[in-house]
Amino acid sequence: MENFLAEVKKLAYSEIEKTGIPARMQADFSMETGKRLAKELGANVDIVEVGTLLMDCMLGQAVKENRQSEHVKISLEKTNELLSQSSLSEEEKENIRHCISEHHGVSKFYSLESEICCNADCYKFTSIKGFAITLRYTRDMPFLNLIKLLNDKVEEKWNALSLGVVKKELTPEHQTLINMLKGLSEEK
Repeated sequence: MENFLAEVKKLAYSEIEKTGIPARMQADFSMETGKRLAKELGANVDIVEVGTLLMDCMLGQAVKENRQSEHVKISLEKTNELLSQSSLSEEEKENIRHCISEHHGVSKFYSLESEICCNADCYKFTSIKGFAITLRYTRDMPFLNLIKLLNDKVEEKWNALSLGVVKKELTPEHQTLINMLKGLSEEK
């Protein structure tokens, strides 16, 4: 797994460097959050690390090609290229594929690892730290567009959260973000 993880990092970080999307800080935040949750919940930390790094690995290319809605499909295709060259077991490969394909949420997750990847992704918009990181990298947007995007993403990611421990942890932060966005959205 160590060699494969090195290849995953090389790919993910080279795509970030090439496109700037997602920001390196966002990718690292999701990865570190996922690893922490995997340790706390007894999941495979390596699978979660790989999944969080690959789930948005082709988001930048998708955005540049105006195919953002297809970024999961494109990331999964790139993941399959990497997996075809790896010596991982078929079970590990399948688990990684589901980490990518399910990171926006599903009604029933393939594994605890794929559920953790989804929840780790949500921290980018439902935690104060993730929100602040996102603000840092979206500050060039027109203000009203930014507020609309943030409102939409906070709601989308809150609804994708599935782990009770995560919802409990993020409830106060989510409420703070909702109140702040409401205040920013109101015309004075």
